[in-house]
Amino acid sequence: MNKGCLSGCAIVAGVVVLAIIGGLIWLGSGPEGGVKMVNEMDEYATTYLAEHNILQPDEKLIAYYDATMGMTGEEAAILTDQRVIYHRKGENTVFLLEDIEDIQSADQGIVGTVIEIYDEDTGATMKIEIAPLNSGASFDRALRRAWAAKTGATTPEEPEEEPTDPVSAP
Repeated sequence: MNKGCLSGCAIVAGVVVLAIIGGLIWLGSGPEGGVKMVNEMDEYATTYLAEHNILQPDEKLIAYYDATMGMTGEEAAILTDQRVIYHRKGENTVFLLEDIEDIQSADQGIVGTVIEIYDEDTGATMKIEIAPLNSGASFDRALRRAWAAKTGATTPEEPEEEPTDPVSAP
């Protein structure tokens, strides 16, 4: 066996392991991802919202989801007591809660939670994708509650999960 080949393979394997460990440390060093309610907001997110004038002075933040890997705030779904906002590449797509006609959502496995919001006033649909294990159902529930509070609409109940224990099945 060629000792040069073994040494080279060991060096490559070592670099790969160090890169993986470094990546995990980098991911773990920043703010924790996922849907945040107002009481869980990270400072970077509240600073980003303020510096970019995303919220109106009379709005109350309800829920926030940063869709970026680095938690930069550059792509985010934002829910207030008046609007749902999708912020991306410096632009905001905004639906007033009072103009929303329909909200549909589904857990789509590896894609995560997909929420589609139909705006009756513009005829447009906003799509929010929340990665798996990031509390997409929390954003969906908060959106439905805010919409109901603003419009008096009744929101459909979330589908019940199938029983997993065959003994408890009806």
